[in-house]
Amino acid sequence: MIVYKNNFFRIGIKNKIFFFEPKNQQVIILPIVDKNKFLLVKAKRPLHKKSMYEFPSGAADSRKETLIKAAQREFTEETGVVLKKINKFIRMPNIYQMANRLKDPVHAFYVHIRSSQINYKNFDKNEIDSLHCLSLNKIFYLISKGKFNFGFVFIQCIFLCFTGLISDCSIT
Repeated sequence: MIVYKNNFFRIGIKNKIFFFEPKNQQVIILPIVDKNKFLLVKAKRPLHKKSMYEFPSGAADSRKETLIKAAQREFTEETGVVLKKINKFIRMPNIYQMANRLKDPVHAFYVHIRSSQINYKNFDKNEIDSLHCLSLNKIFYLISKGKFNFGFVFIQCIFLCFTGLISDCSIT
């Protein structure tokens, strides 16, 4: 039974368990900078009345937009970094944020960029406060202070680096 819906998602109840269902597929991008840091956005989160550090992420504009095109578009919108070659976005295993509430996974990608490609003033200022290029230790610190959104997603991504599933990741 659907209890609420709008243009972006719907909320329902099935077998006494509520679920959240986005209209379009979700993507998240892990930008690895100079093979030893990560590019984060400090995204405006009105529900929390503050901005939070997180990876660039978002949704496909339609059911017809491919996941890799959605990742490329969201990455450019949120960071201002334009990568014309779509093959720079490497698919990672899917991530299930809340397996008991969200049926569909978040589709994860990583991309290698150079610090020289980042313009810290060229991003969507309606959604993003600022960009930050941070080390692994700094991100762990933000997670420990509750300032990083999707900390578990980051942990999953780091696991992939440490286990070699992201073969060209040298942050270890």
